[in-house]
Amino acid sequence: MAESKTNLELAESWDAMDLVPNWELEWWWIAIAGFALIFFILLAYFIFRKTKAFDPTKAKREAYQEALTELEKIDDSLGKDNVILVSLVIRKYLAKSMNEPALYETHEEFIGRHDAIHDLDEELKFKITNYFSELAAMKYGPFEEQFIGLTTLKQKAMNLLERMYNS
Repeated sequence: MAESKTNLELAESWDAMDLVPNWELEWWWIAIAGFALIFFILLAYFIFRKTKAFDPTKAKREAYQEALTELEKIDDSLGKDNVILVSLVIRKYLAKSMNEPALYETHEEFIGRHDAIHDLDEELKFKITNYFSELAAMKYGPFEEQFIGLTTLKQKAMNLLERMYNS
């Protein structure tokens, strides 16, 4: 009997990984990813930043205008409360324009602090501390004896504010 040859040969099996195309990481892929990352970080920084450049002269001018406006709004009918309001206006001005903690201090603490309003000359410092002492005497003393009048209070406060602003 003659041996018959069949044309059916078994093919080699293919490994599944051989069917997946080769992909190599190119340098430009890394560059694109790096630029995208830097772009999104800078974009997030500019969108979410909250601090703005601080301009001391602008802050001083705005604090001065606000203080004058608040002094004009004070009502004559408040009586002794006007003394507190005038003191508060000057303290707010000092806090906003000179970064002083005067808003959160008593007048004794303010006067006793040696580094208080260090940017001003000695004569103006003396006038400010004396004015705070006058206001404290009016706040805590008998109203009728110590009260000098709202117009005088406002005028003294405006004079001090103007001198502080211009110094």
